[in-house]
Amino acid sequence: MKNSDIYKYISCDDDESRKAFIKDFEEELKELSKIFSDAFNLLENSPCNQDPSTRASTVSGYIFLAIESAVTATQLLVLGHIAPAGNSMRISYESLCYSALLKKEIKLVVANGKHKFDFYDDYVKKKSHTRADKVIDVVVKNKDGLGLNQGGVDFLVGAKKFYNGYSHASFMLLHSKIKPSTRQLYIAGGYENERLEIFKEQLKFIKRYSKNLNGWIQAVAYNAT
Repeated sequence: MKNSDIYKYISCDDDESRKAFIKDFEEELKELSKIFSDAFNLLENSPCNQDPSTRASTVSGYIFLAIESAVTATQLLVLGHIAPAGNSMRISYESLCYSALLKKEIKLVVANGKHKFDFYDDYVKKKSHTRADKVIDVVVKNKDGLGLNQGGVDFLVGAKKFYNGYSHASFMLLHSKIKPSTRQLYIAGGYENERLEIFKEQLKFIKRYSKNLNGWIQAVAYNAT
């Protein structure tokens, strides 16, 4: 492959690929746009977003990041980037976890034991058990104290399972780069009809995940103390 070809991939948008994607998934993209818009508006009008305190600003900021990351994931899919889209969704569900864990001044239990700690204080001190890769397990362990029902955490666990391997090389990501009919390798994203099924699965999961955003915002941004 010529260096001029790679430069084109890096510097120019693939308009034909984008048009092909929109032709196949325009209805899904419009539905997701409505879901994201409703979530942003619900957050904007929440008591948490109106509260000037540092804690409340941090909570609403993480919810904003969760919604924005889902929007970015969808944008990346339109450009044909499955792995980066998965990474962006990982940021989204981890951000939701942070918003719930930081909203209340209560003692939480570590995910793998009985030790209790103040998440906000340890988060400010950058303690290891407040890292992003650990927050889902802490939320699951403390869902009742955080005011979350089982359904409120099940979709997070489902998201973790779906996107767990997207930040590493894997069989799934390898085959997302291979054109079935010719075994040609896709470079730097791109979309055509032969990739329809794998992208349909990605969009379906983002939609299923994003439909839970409003419920999460209600539970967290309208009940933060």
